[in-house]
Amino acid sequence: MADDRVAQARAQLEAIAAEERADPKIAHYTRWWLDDGVAPAAVVLLHGVTNSPPQYDRFAPQLHARGHAVIVPRFPYHGYGDRMTTEIARMRAADFTSTALRAVALAALCGRRVVVAGISVAGTLAGWLAARTRIDLAIAVAPYCGLRTVPGAANDALGALLRAAPNAFLWWDPRNKQNQPPEHGYPRFATRVLGECLSISTAIAGAPPGPHARRAVLVLNANEPAVNNAHAERRFRALREHGVELERVVLPGLPPIHDIIEPAIPQEQTELVYPPLIDLIEAE
Repeated sequence: MADDRVAQARAQLEAIAAEERADPKIAHYTRWWLDDGVAPAAVVLLHGVTNSPPQYDRFAPQLHARGHAVIVPRFPYHGYGDRMTTEIARMRAADFTSTALRAVALAALCGRRVVVAGISVAGTLAGWLAARTRIDLAIAVAPYCGLRTVPGAANDALGALLRAAPNAFLWWDPRNKQNQPPEHGYPRFATRVLGECLSISTAIAGAPPGPHARRAVLVLNANEPAVNNAHAERRFRALREHGVELERVVLPGLPPIHDIIEPAIPQEQTELVYPPLIDLIEAE
């Protein structure tokens, strides 16, 4: 017999997915892997900006097979069938945070522990959650707290500039342009949205006293080509002031790619990345 809490979470997730399916623009929906009972851990997996829930279609079933509940929410304006959509430019920091908070609330119904993991801006969002919610563990993979080519503190000013300036669409890969994989992600990003993402980084240090995570882990690529690892470390140290236990893990042997989670790209590294993430999730 299904636990009432899990049944409640499942009903809410089905309602979310039904609303998404009713929108003809959306091709990739919120996903979840739940059993009838409360799991040892409920893991919220947050996809990256311009990506969508299929980013975790290889990782989530592995976690579920190990007995965990898994929820992969879709962020607003993501997962559209039209990969060249301009709707992504409407995304705001509050869209990220509200989606993540709702997923955490649902996860709390499904597991004895709640774990949040995210890549890039979703990694930064995991840090934002760690400073504000009673999750057990936040895993921030290659968090986007700033660009590698921009000095640390200047990234806050860059974020403010990008939010105020007229939006522009730029290719993630100017060579591949619209052919850039994965098929469930967009090949372009909106500059204003990158500014919104940086505001989430700024807000990690600005969280008021109150509920917080027990533990957070920074997972970094030693050969990170895009985001500023040193600035991310400085920003995440602010979590200690909230009482969060902070750990840093640097993954060696990875090539210079930013999205080390995505399985549907030619340079995917999931065999090197997934096992240590599973170890972190199950370490408690």
